Amino acid sequence: MDALSAGDPQHIGDYWLAGRLGSGGQGVVYEAYDPEGRRVAIKVLHASDNDGSRDRFAKEATAAGRVASFCTARVLAADLEASKPYIVSEYVAGPSLRKAVVEGRRFTEDDLHRLATAIATALTAIHDAGVIHRDLKPDNVLLGPDGPRVIDFGIARTMDMSLTKTGEVSGTPGYMAPEVFIGQRAGAPADVFAWGSVMVFAATGQDPFKADNLGGVMHQVLSSAPDLRALPPRLAQLVAAAMAQDPAARPAARDLLLALVSGNAADTRGLLAAGSRSAQGVHGPDQGDPALGTIAEDAYAALTPEERELVAPVFLRMVTVDEEGHESGRWASHEELYGGRPEREAGAVERILRAFSYVVTTKDTSVALSRPALLRAWPRLRMWVDADRDGLAILGQISTAARRWSDNGRRDGDLFQGSRLEQALSWAATGRRHVTLTPAERDFLRAGTELTRKRTRRRTLTTITLAGLLVVALVAGGLAVYQQHQATEQRDILTAKQVAAEADRMRTTDPVKAMLLSVAAWRTSPQLEARSSLIASLQQQETAVFRDPLVKGTADRALSRDGRTLVSVSEAGVNVYDVRTGKRTGGWAGLKLQGAPPGGLTLNKSGRLLAMISGAELGVWDLASGKQLLRHALTERGGFSATWGEHESILTVMYQGDIVYLVDTATGKQFGQNLSTDGDMVSPSQPPLVDPTGEHLLLSGGRFDELTLPGLTRERRLAPCHVHMEAVAFTSDGRTVACANATIALVDAATGRERKLGDDEWVCDICTKSGARLRFSQDGDYLAAFAEREVRVWKVADRKPILTYRAEDELTDVRFDPDGRSLRYLYDNMVISLDLSPRAGATQVRKGVGKLSPGGRWAAMEDPDQNRLGLWDLRARTEVATFPLGEFGAWGFDRAATRMLIADSASVRLIDLATRKKLWQIATPNTNTNNPERVDFRQDGKTIALTLQPSTQEGSFRLLVLDAASGRVLRTFSSQIGGGPYTPDGRLASASGRFIDLTAGQPVDAAFDVVRGASAVAVSDQGRLAFSASAAGRIAMWTVRGPTPITPVLRGTAGEIEELAFSQQGDLLAGVTMDGILQIWDVNAMRRLGGAFDLHGSQITSLAFSPDGSTLYAADWGAVHEIPIGAERIVQDVCHRVGHTLSPADWTAFLKDVPYRDICPPRQAQ
Repeated sequence: MDALSAGDPQHIGDYWLAGRLGSGGQGVVYEAYDPEGRRVAIKVLHASDNDGSRDRFAKEATAAGRVASFCTARVLAADLEASKPYIVSEYVAGPSLRKAVVEGRRFTEDDLHRLATAIATALTAIHDAGVIHRDLKPDNVLLGPDGPRVIDFGIARTMDMSLTKTGEVSGTPGYMAPEVFIGQRAGAPADVFAWGSVMVFAATGQDPFKADNLGGVMHQVLSSAPDLRALPPRLAQLVAAAMAQDPAARPAARDLLLALVSGNAADTRGLLAAGSRSAQGVHGPDQGDPALGTIAEDAYAALTPEERELVAPVFLRMVTVDEEGHESGRWASHEELYGGRPEREAGAVERILRAFSYVVTTKDTSVALSRPALLRAWPRLRMWVDADRDGLAILGQISTAARRWSDNGRRDGDLFQGSRLEQALSWAATGRRHVTLTPAERDFLRAGTELTRKRTRRRTLTTITLAGLLVVALVAGGLAVYQQHQATEQRDILTAKQVAAEADRMRTTDPVKAMLLSVAAWRTSPQLEARSSLIASLQQQETAVFRDPLVKGTADRALSRDGRTLVSVSEAGVNVYDVRTGKRTGGWAGLKLQGAPPGGLTLNKSGRLLAMISGAELGVWDLASGKQLLRHALTERGGFSATWGEHESILTVMYQGDIVYLVDTATGKQFGQNLSTDGDMVSPSQPPLVDPTGEHLLLSGGRFDELTLPGLTRERRLAPCHVHMEAVAFTSDGRTVACANATIALVDAATGRERKLGDDEWVCDICTKSGARLRFSQDGDYLAAFAEREVRVWKVADRKPILTYRAEDELTDVRFDPDGRSLRYLYDNMVISLDLSPRAGATQVRKGVGKLSPGGRWAAMEDPDQNRLGLWDLRARTEVATFPLGEFGAWGFDRAATRMLIADSASVRLIDLATRKKLWQIATPNTNTNNPERVDFRQDGKTIALTLQPSTQEGSFRLLVLDAASGRVLRTFSSQIGGGPYTPDGRLASASGRFIDLTAGQPVDAAFDVVRGASAVAVSDQGRLAFSASAAGRIAMWTVRGPTPITPVLRGTAGEIEELAFSQQGDLLAGVTMDGILQIWDVNAMRRLGGAFDLHGSQITSLAFSPDGSTLYAADWGAVHEIPIGAERIVQDVCHRVGHTLSPADWTAFLKDVPYRDICPPRQAQ
């Protein structure tokens, strides 16, 4: 990686740049780091948009965004509207194929086969998304730690894009197909030709077509065949076919992949997953490609303890912070780094700069960060900056002013005076953490203080205070600079942040350890990052991971119906594991199948029988004994797959998606010979399903077909499934069939009639995706759907969703554990267990719109059918009173949660919550034209604002101000904007973005910036205002006084926010989307805590924090959820969930410098 050039920015959007990975005519590719320190690659378009480069770049983003991440670098984000558009993708740590080969690596035999499989997998994913790469070459294949990845869609196009201009050639000549040179369009066959060329290069180390000029290369491509003698015979045949002169004669990328791996030809996703697994056998160089933070940490570790003490002061001199709190790099002079230091310390600074030469650059007598991304990539530096953030801006001002004062002859006019001097001295005396002042800076502050004393005739309190601050500030280290006795605190803070980050990285790889590490981080030092990690531990669904141990070559895997057994097959034989204990429970060596390595692994319903297909044979074994029960020769080599249905012994065999025959493995009888796509038959896009009776064959995906067995005649027993035709599944007893497209239908398997569970449709947002599957739990109480990376689980009885989950990559299979509490999915070589229990408790209440009292003690729930309002005591979890409520009603609580106002079209009543008695009642004004819409109590509880709806679409709101003691109407007026929550100064904050002065009865000039009406508004008692006015869910924060915006805005929301609420302390903000996704932010840090609580589509109408902020309540249609928020309560819940504490060995591995402690005592880990 090259260093940044002079004209390169420090960051682009939210991404900080570390260096240049490459550049070309279209743009520059940088290594960069996101706000959380994750490493990415970011491609930035040059500023000029000549020749339609901006349009081409947009096409690249379109192309890349369509491609599934099988052996390709996944696109993470893009901003095409920026002045310099950019695309952000995964960073692949490893060299290009060309670099590896030039440096001496050659690919042979299995290594070459796996490389071929990897690139064919990538091309299949690319073409499956309707995209053509058009520049596949060794430079665009990176050898990452998890296998090869195809990158750079710089000239890619989607299949629905127009042709390039006549005569325009895009690509690298030595890897371009013949048809491109004669002016034809570069289609998918051109990518296949390039695949063959890349294989020749990998095997020989030479480009397949070489000449001194473009014309010579063109002549070779158009007239000669490459030398394939270095390739193994089987692969040479495929490469020869791929490099045929006629594009129509070349195999498709999918056919190449089928020939290279054994997989289900009807299931592209499964085929891609098989190719991706094979690709993991190709590794990059052992030395790797360390991230920027790793490089910096290694340099830090190489220093002596005395030198490490000076690293923070040195690096913080190269950082500045602006008025909005945003940091950036700056040039620091040698005077700032060396000034006033004894010779020994100056030598240490010199050694520090040498040790960090990779990230620091020198110009004349100044130094700066050569890689600004270090501010995000190195956790230690992030901690130092955070600790001194408030003072770095002041330090920059002092340093600049002191230099100007010294350069201009030390004139009094250049000195700080008044509040600027007091602020500087206060920070220098009590606010510093890691920095020391230079002699010039200390002289500057001393001179300012002396000037103030001279100008003041008598010793005032101010001059005495300044003199005291000066004495403290001029101590070489400053009282606030960490001394030796504070080293432990500094160590614990840094360790807590690093361990919290490590916990967040291992949620899906080691979920139990991730939960324990988050607790350990909090116990070590209660930092914001540790609290965020704790909340994420409570939110995480993953509870366990089993990894299939490494084997020689590649392995194919299958998960049993009960999700408890993993069967793994490789060249060495069969291994059977209990995924709950991790123990090997069976298996045998050797398979004795002819042809390519076996694959297409499938288990029957009971898990007793195992079927596999090699390149030439089908075999069936008894899994317990290892005895081979069946062996069938196949007519073709490659392209076969097999699958069990719901019948114990009937196996369906397919070739490239067509059903070839079925075989009863109990009798060896074969039937349905040559069932194909002739006539009205189609290849199923889903695996064929034999029903539990063995008398019917169901084909789904794109359409639904039913065939009798063994006669294979058409029938129409399950009529609803012919409409819901994308996926089908049986309950374990065979009595019920689930069929799905955009909605799910349950069908009685005996009668064929649909079983209605309610009036509403059962919506499935992923069931129309490619390869979507359905799975019932063993008892039939739950149904799961999965497709690509998504999983959905519903409770069948009420169709209520209980799990919405997104995996890190494509799912192979999903199964319920018989205990009904767990779901497991197979992904690559891992089986990951998910907890189906809710992350929060709930009190069941009336179904209707609800409103919570401040503090969450009370819930008032509307019962629209009975025209009444129920009052629930959430402590007792019971309804304590009901009140009549008209057709149009509104209600609300005072801040002390002692009174509730109920308003409908007839009357307005104030209720004492302790006695449930009416304190007063008045008739509702304007009942013929306006109905109550919202109720808002002022913070002191003395007045109430009642907002009445407009009587017509063009009408005005009516706002009433009521005396809370008597019910007397103090003021009433019309308004074009509706009411909202009270601000501390007695105004209303309307969702329109205006404040309403209730004394004057009109909006005031001051406004907060809402482009359109806010979907949610909340005001804290401390004078902060939050509103969401973006479909993307952006939350803006303002101070009520002014009003003044607080930057930056809160990002990372899960969608458009429907409800917002502040904690009573004003330090936390909760927001929930219309889909029930609940998130929490730390308002002071302007940072989200954890991920999200999924309340699964609930209609949340009110949020409230408990008085101490430890619990968040959320009222929805029929329940009030109780979400633990307080750190100590979460610690108890997480320890109880894990069931044990962090072992001393794991503590040493992650917190080696911190003394061991039992973070989950037995009473918490039970």
